[in-house]
Amino acid sequence: MCILLVSPALAGCGSATSAGPVSPGFVGYDWQVLAISHGGQVSNIPARMQVALRFSPGGQFGADDSVNFHSGTYRATGDGFTTDDLATTLAAYDGHDPTVLLAMTAMQSFGNGVHATVKLTGDRLMVGVDSYTLTCQRGGPRPDEPAPPSTGG
Repeated sequence: MCILLVSPALAGCGSATSAGPVSPGFVGYDWQVLAISHGGQVSNIPARMQVALRFSPGGQFGADDSVNFHSGTYRATGDGFTTDDLATTLAAYDGHDPTVLLAMTAMQSFGNGVHATVKLTGDRLMVGVDSYTLTCQRGGPRPDEPAPPSTGG
């Protein structure tokens, strides 16, 4: 059984734009996660799971772990990006697939104020967050998305 709950979007009063006039090469694309490294082990992520990171040109961030979607903002930094204003769907997962569980815990590492490092080589993006390394393949372009409406706070 899967129960879907959605947490309210967290509203931010600031602007989430890239640091500097030139956007890093990972901005504006969806990135399919091919593998996740953690604790000295590398686990391949099947394409059917659709685990992905999303970076819109206007600063919207998304992380799909195949069960829940994490969304918020990001700000590019000299060696990566920092996430903020994160909200997530709250679908329950009562399965035991170790790959699904790994993807879920890796994507939960992107928290408010968390810094991730990136290394871009061609169409491959390596993202380091907490104790995880995500190996990603460039997907399609990510159009700019409107920022969530402000709640006045």
